[in-house]
Amino acid sequence: MTTKEIIAENNNLQYFLTKPNKKYYENLLVYVRAMSLFRDEQTSEQLLLEILQDILEAQNDGRTAEEYFGKNPKQIADDIIHQLSFDLVSTLKIIFYGIGAFWLFTSLPELVFPGEDFDIGKFLITSIYISFFALFTLHLLGYSVYYYQSKIRKISVYSLVALSLTIGVGLQIWLSTPWKIQLNGVVGIALIGLILAGLTYLFYNVDDKKLWSSLVPLILISAISGIITRTNILYETFTIENIRLGVAIALIIGLVLQSLIIFINFKKQN
Repeated sequence: MTTKEIIAENNNLQYFLTKPNKKYYENLLVYVRAMSLFRDEQTSEQLLLEILQDILEAQNDGRTAEEYFGKNPKQIADDIIHQLSFDLVSTLKIIFYGIGAFWLFTSLPELVFPGEDFDIGKFLITSIYISFFALFTLHLLGYSVYYYQSKIRKISVYSLVALSLTIGVGLQIWLSTPWKIQLNGVVGIALIGLILAGLTYLFYNVDDKKLWSSLVPLILISAISGIITRTNILYETFTIENIRLGVAIALIIGLVLQSLIIFINFKKQN
């Protein structure tokens, strides 16, 4: 089986776990996935699936996961991690994939108005920061499963993550560098087309399309607005202020539609 198929099988089998066994296994699962980031993912997922199958067998025999594997699941998790070989190439692929997705989602709103320059320097700095932030958060998530059990430690961890996220948002909003390019006219329209193609590729390659479907209205409205504002059609009839107002209203409608889709998907799941 491929890694994706193993993960899908794992997710399906977890539905059959009892509540105590589910908590036991989920903690182990989160810890292993977070702490084995730079190691062989397929082998890791295969071992996790085997443990899940063992727990289900024990459960059918009337034994809990704790009775079967013991009260120290961290030791089992560490043993799994130590068995895994390092796979830096796959990890770097995931990181670059994440940076690409981040750029595609954040750059499109900035292309709505042709007068806005694209700041290459800001993109590079924020991308590097976001990558380190994601790795840092994932590592903390793994540690929090078995290490940060007290409320004070948990609050400290959450505060640190919130501070790091705030810094990232601040960089995105206020950072400015001299390395900027103008994206007026055909160049801007071509870039919007490439971004849409990239986002379409990402959308059709994710498993949970419902999660990402909420972003579609805002992305399409941003793209259409960016293309229209780079043509001369509207400027012959409307003033720049009216065009900006119309785009702002369209974006608000996109946000409303996004919230509505999120609400509908949430209601369907519950």
